[in-house]
Amino acid sequence: MKKYLTMTGELILLLGTFLMVATIHNDYIVPNSGAYGNFMFNNLPIWISVMFAVTSVLVLVIFQIRRLVLKDRYESIAAMSRFTRLRKEDVLLTSLMGIFTGLLFICMIKVSFIANHFPDFNEYIDMFMRSQSFIMIIIGLCIIGPLFEEIFFRGILFNLMLKKMPFIAALLLQAVIYGYCQPNPSIQVIAVFLAIIYGILYYRLQSIWSTIITAAVMNTIIFVSKKTGLLDALSSIPDHVLLLITGICLLFIIVLLKAVWHEDTKINNLKMIGNLFLWTSVYSLVYYPFIFGVWNNGVMRISAINQWLGHNNIFGFLPYDILALVVYYFVMKKVHKQNLIKVSNFTRISVKNGVLIAIMGTMMGVWVQCLFLFPYFSQNFPQFEQLTVYLTTAILPVYIAFLVYHSIYKEIFFRALVYNVLRSALPMWISVLMTGIIYGGLFFNWDPLLTVYACLGALIFSLLFEWYKSIWAPIINEFFVFAAYYVVRKLELAYGRGIVWTFTICTIGVLCFMIYLWKNRDTERKQPVAVEQVKVSA
Repeated sequence: MKKYLTMTGELILLLGTFLMVATIHNDYIVPNSGAYGNFMFNNLPIWISVMFAVTSVLVLVIFQIRRLVLKDRYESIAAMSRFTRLRKEDVLLTSLMGIFTGLLFICMIKVSFIANHFPDFNEYIDMFMRSQSFIMIIIGLCIIGPLFEEIFFRGILFNLMLKKMPFIAALLLQAVIYGYCQPNPSIQVIAVFLAIIYGILYYRLQSIWSTIITAAVMNTIIFVSKKTGLLDALSSIPDHVLLLITGICLLFIIVLLKAVWHEDTKINNLKMIGNLFLWTSVYSLVYYPFIFGVWNNGVMRISAINQWLGHNNIFGFLPYDILALVVYYFVMKKVHKQNLIKVSNFTRISVKNGVLIAIMGTMMGVWVQCLFLFPYFSQNFPQFEQLTVYLTTAILPVYIAFLVYHSIYKEIFFRALVYNVLRSALPMWISVLMTGIIYGGLFFNWDPLLTVYACLGALIFSLLFEWYKSIWAPIINEFFVFAAYYVVRKLELAYGRGIVWTFTICTIGVLCFMIYLWKNRDTERKQPVAVEQVKVSA
């Protein structure tokens, strides 16, 4: 009982000092001090820095008194906070944590519901952007602020709790205290969430630098995004895209916390994130300049061929697919010293399984086209019709070439690269879901319905890849899915009883084929060659 009373007394003294300084300075000195108050009001980062500096002096006085009382048992602020040097991978991990928490925050507060019902978030940022110099914002809010807050709340208060309480109790209590000290209710909720992250980082990495780096990076992202106009530009992005980005950031925050908690998975998780960034970046650097620059604004404007190309939209993917695969091949060689073909695992599968996968792919394609003909979908979701028209207006030779090259390209990128990278550190179901979401973002700009469509495709393609340990399984499946699209579209079928029956039969058929293929998968095949991840020096 005595140890809890001692701890409570120390917490009240230290926290009371912090709140006393904040109250006296913010509520009495600044509003009633003329020029000083006006200067502080127009320079919030300096205001915060002065308040933290005064509190720091008083805390140092308290610790000098503790030194006289405790004598040999005394522990200095620096020793208590543990300014231990972080390893390189831990610096990378905490920096990534700051990036993902910063992105999560700026995307979340721009979701319409949150922006309309909780204006405190944007008002909070606007308030702290009041400064005569942006440099002072960076110094005050991205350096001094994190340094003081982490030493005070994690280095001192959290440590005092850990010496007397179980970890979970101390973690939650310091989070509540940290949240209570924030300026408004909305920020208090976010602060509790952040304090839990900071507490776990500090407890596992045993260095106050871990939370200082995370907080500094997060604040930098928030205030730089506001200064550059990025934060305001996010208001024009649809809510479902903002929510997806928020969800992805939350997933990676959880992955990083898991990596911190389980030391043996840290390097693997960092490599996974590094490789995911590598391949999505390479994709973007090839796809967008080629399709929207070279093709749409160059080749498509050649008068001699633009009419033909207009009727064969997908022809542009043929040179792109070849170019992209060449780039992926050399990036794989340069970065990982591996052969893309071997990494993709073009292992032979039996003729029987290939035929079954082809039949199932045909049924999947028919199923999708029948679904698109249902009045509910055709009337309420025109994007399905637009997608089908875009894919199937080409002449047959062009469409066959598209089927061959694009099926190979997509499966190499989304299964051999993206899925394999995710699978190296995540469970299968999360890897499948994330592959679908990434597919929806890169191909469909995260249109909600088309992203669901992408996730369903990713589920089956990834399961076939997982079961048969060969890239040929999803390639064959995808080839026949899109071949069925073309045939059904050319038949110009109309919705009726026959479509309903065909849809029902295909639904049952696909499920039966999936069950059969799972039970008869080639278990003797070797595991696919996992992509060697980006090296992180220990």
